[in-house]
Amino acid sequence: MARSLVQVKGIVQGVGFRPFVYRLAYRLNLVGFVRNTSYGVEIEIEGNAKRIKEFLKRLSLEKPVASIIELITVKQIPPRREKRFVIKQSKFAEGFTQISPDIATCKDCLKEFFNPADRRFRFPFINCTNCGPRYSIIYNTPYDRKQTSMKEFKMCLDCENEFRDINNRRFHAQPDCCFVCGPEFSLYRIDGKKIKTKDPIGEAINLIKKGEIIAIKGIGGFHIACDATNCSTVKKLRVLKNRPTKPFAIMVNEKDLGKIVKVTSQEKKMIKSLVAPVMLLEKKKSEVCEEVAPNNPYLGVMLPYAPVHYLFLEKIPFLVMTSANIADEPLIKEDTEIKTKLKRKVSFYLTHNRKIINRCDDSVGFYLKERGFSIIRRSRGYVPVPIELPLSVRKTLATGPYLKNTFTLADKKNAYVSPHIGDLDNSETLKFFYEMVEKYKRWFKIEPELIVHDLHPDYLSTKIAQEMVKNKNLEIKGVQHHIAHIVSCLGENKIFEKAIGIAFDGTGYGIDGYIWGSEFFIGDLYQQKRVAHLEYLPLPGGEESIKKPYRIAIAYLYKIFGPDLIHKDFTKILHLNYPLKEIDTIIKMIDQNYNLAHTSSMGRFFDCVSAILGITREITYEAEAAINLEYVAKKGIKDYYSYEIGKNIDDEFIVHIFLILEGIINDIRRGISKNIISAKFHNTVVQFSLDIARKLRRIYGVNTVVLSGGVFQNRYLLNLMIRRFEDSDFKVFTHHKLPTNDGCISYGQVILGNGNWEIRSSK
Repeated sequence: MARSLVQVKGIVQGVGFRPFVYRLAYRLNLVGFVRNTSYGVEIEIEGNAKRIKEFLKRLSLEKPVASIIELITVKQIPPRREKRFVIKQSKFAEGFTQISPDIATCKDCLKEFFNPADRRFRFPFINCTNCGPRYSIIYNTPYDRKQTSMKEFKMCLDCENEFRDINNRRFHAQPDCCFVCGPEFSLYRIDGKKIKTKDPIGEAINLIKKGEIIAIKGIGGFHIACDATNCSTVKKLRVLKNRPTKPFAIMVNEKDLGKIVKVTSQEKKMIKSLVAPVMLLEKKKSEVCEEVAPNNPYLGVMLPYAPVHYLFLEKIPFLVMTSANIADEPLIKEDTEIKTKLKRKVSFYLTHNRKIINRCDDSVGFYLKERGFSIIRRSRGYVPVPIELPLSVRKTLATGPYLKNTFTLADKKNAYVSPHIGDLDNSETLKFFYEMVEKYKRWFKIEPELIVHDLHPDYLSTKIAQEMVKNKNLEIKGVQHHIAHIVSCLGENKIFEKAIGIAFDGTGYGIDGYIWGSEFFIGDLYQQKRVAHLEYLPLPGGEESIKKPYRIAIAYLYKIFGPDLIHKDFTKILHLNYPLKEIDTIIKMIDQNYNLAHTSSMGRFFDCVSAILGITREITYEAEAAINLEYVAKKGIKDYYSYEIGKNIDDEFIVHIFLILEGIINDIRRGISKNIISAKFHNTVVQFSLDIARKLRRIYGVNTVVLSGGVFQNRYLLNLMIRRFEDSDFKVFTHHKLPTNDGCISYGQVILGNGNWEIRSSK
């Protein structure tokens, strides 16, 4: 007779893990108990030693599909001679709670969904313990039906019997329902007039097939949908959304996936996962309109993740499914918002009467060779699962960046990173920010003692932090943007030793008051030292130049080549057709140092080259110029441009760009293609980065490199960087739990705000 204490850590609560453990113990004739704890799930299992070994083996192999086991620890303890196995009441530390994310429809539910003999045949809200809405329907914790928007739907007798049967897949499935007792869909005109029909979903499908653009209510909000093969409709959608070139996402069934994109086995595994993200996959020639993702080698593709999606895809194989929002406002979740905000954008909307309590965008990412899924936007399927911190922290709120905002609420080693909030430049996004902060504080029982914010004095996230501490006994700290980038990557990878940190992005307020964005650091979780960057270059008019990259090109060329910009008539030689008056204005701004920012931004350097090559003169969405520069780069080119690395008075390595721009201009004069020039430019960035890293390794004896920042969403650059650095015997780490863009900043802010405190408190 033996007894083992088994601790299971990971996503193991709210996913049917305890009933699974109960059934497994029962089948193996073992006794003991299982319960939820602050750690995860605790099991004490007693019986024949061989059966306990079998239990532990099957615990991992047969776990519920929605669960993720991160760690299992086993300890031998004295037997208690119990008679049976039971599910015990949960044992949480004070204030602990956990909420499961929304989960894509599971295989078992789909079997029932397509089975004409099943009572849930084609029921658009089918779910079980292993799948369905969680986060999006919860008002408050603990996660019980009465605390969700399903409280308005009283279970019928059949559903209630399933709910109470521990051997049933729907045991304690809080959203459990059926045709008799569950929500239902309705179809409306945009003016609010209900369409009289017995089949609102079928009618909505017919409307899309006829070329209509409609809004569809899903799990975490509304999508705007149309037929992805109807090019005139897709063009119309671009006009209605004022979205000239930014790609739309497509929803497609698994069987049709290979018709429109190339997909590896690893990519297929990820896109089929219960997260069901939008994945950027290599485009094939297909019947999908080019207007869905113009001049783009990738398509953003997702598989259906809600039951209703399967009904649409039966009749419309390729469905544009783009977020229903206005400009940079949050995702729409209410019918009233649809009627007012989308009045001139859609003609109909398909809705249902299960309230969405917490909006949640689709998560987005791509598969990075040998490193797994690289997240661009972390939302549905991930939030609000905590990300473990590398150190224990006080109760902390980090307000995040200005763009691609997330906040993080943290306590001890749990960091609750918010869903994607967006850009904090409109009232609706700010309202969403405040709403989610209050919900997170309530759900996770964390009242912050420390508020951490970005150094930029004018960021709204900074002003929010300052407002929060007014007249309160709270500590407040500002931390630098790019240091937060690096520390977030160190933190999620559990790297405690010193590393070389490389942060490449578009903008971030520097300690010296300049705009940073091509920063090399040496340091650890507690302290970072800037040791290299691009030379500072002028950014005339600030935000205006970001929207019009040709202004950056003019400024950089003038700064580097001086009056020759005009005397040699560069604009004519380069066929840029820049407005001459604007050239004169920009030159005056630089000469007089008027309305001029100075930046070391790598993102702006990419914008500059994109504009010089005539690829993107003006942008219609963030990073468009840099993205287009990546997409034209020819694979297989190994050449790079000459560059110069010097040192400044602070003993920092400085990359001077004169030789790089001179090489690009000479190639243009020689008639070298944009594809080759783009590839050579990318190769140059990797080469001088590697050169600097080697110098730093010799000086500091550091061999670990971490990469963070939005520029590393560039797959050409990232893959080449990793390969070249690893070939030079560096250990390279990237983000895998958080986005490499500014979506990781708030997590890094938490660590930075608490670093010294953790050292002090451990003494």
